[in-house]
Amino acid sequence: MSTISSITPGARLLLDKPTSDSFIPEIMTYFISRGFQSNLVRSFLEVEVHLNLKTNTQLMFDFLKERQRLNPKIFVGIEGTGISGVNSGDDKRLLMEWGLTEEASNELRNSVCDDILWSKQILYHWLFEWVLNPWGSNVQMAFNKIFYDAQFPRNQWNSYNRKGGPQMFASSYDDIATRIDEILSNNTKIADANSTNTTRRAFFHATNYQSAQSISKNGIRLRCGRSDFGSEPSFYLNPSIESAIDWIKDRKGFNGIVVYWVDVDRIKSMRYRDLVSGDDLWKRVVVASRCSQVSEVDRNDFVYGYQLSNPRQILTKWEDHGGEDVEGSWQNVIPSAQWFEPIRHLQLAIKTPEAKDLMNSYCVGIIYFHTK
Repeated sequence: MSTISSITPGARLLLDKPTSDSFIPEIMTYFISRGFQSNLVRSFLEVEVHLNLKTNTQLMFDFLKERQRLNPKIFVGIEGTGISGVNSGDDKRLLMEWGLTEEASNELRNSVCDDILWSKQILYHWLFEWVLNPWGSNVQMAFNKIFYDAQFPRNQWNSYNRKGGPQMFASSYDDIATRIDEILSNNTKIADANSTNTTRRAFFHATNYQSAQSISKNGIRLRCGRSDFGSEPSFYLNPSIESAIDWIKDRKGFNGIVVYWVDVDRIKSMRYRDLVSGDDLWKRVVVASRCSQVSEVDRNDFVYGYQLSNPRQILTKWEDHGGEDVEGSWQNVIPSAQWFEPIRHLQLAIKTPEAKDLMNSYCVGIIYFHTK
């Protein structure tokens, strides 16, 4: 019988025990539930300090860093590298060097039936997915955790009753780009929203599949976004599917595009700022935001405008002018702000808890696809 369980990755601090040693049994259970060798885990934990100040997940990745330090070659793997005499399945041995048991190594490797697909990713990629979403032969294969079975239907919405809306597994991002109108028209949540006769349009958020699933289950988290429009992090959407795909298509692995069917009139009735019509205002806002300065849009719920194309250049020039040590130095960098050319990529920033809650209600599903 498989020992791999479906326990959700731990994320809580264990602060109710008097010593670090007393945490070891519970942490060991967490590691063993993911198929790691108990002797290696125990040896690692016995020399770790401040176990009470780290989550189980943090300790897991500290353990993997230590395994990689002992043998850096295991990070990439050997299958698909062109090494003579390497056969499919040889990475199982390296997975054991990472610390997985033989049973878990076999189960992880054998779960990806396509050898070409397996070899497209470094070994750490597959191990990372295993740690975040462990599965096993005694675990029911939930549709939202399986990306490798060719029998699952592609290019159609599935599981309409699941939390976070339906999901689609696209054959490629090209299929998404060329068939987006058809894809949207076949989504029942969009059809239901259209029956209300409101002004709706699609917005998209491209990310890796772990983050897409987190958004689906838990909603938007403002603290995770970058800052083009405001001194605090925001969550950004693209009104163009092409822009969303461009953002994610060069990232290897399984990715997702979260789809929102937005009532535009509703968001404009809130504290909404449009930066498209004012180039000088846009430059001032994005430079202030990237330099962590107060800007005119900090108190807005939504901000709409162009994506900044040269944030690294902005920050470098700011440092050249004295950075935080020189008051107002960021203003010298304003003329350097640039948008993307020839197409100015637009984005909508969700900035406040009220805006976040409203946008969560507009989520209609996620489109997953694989990039090689």
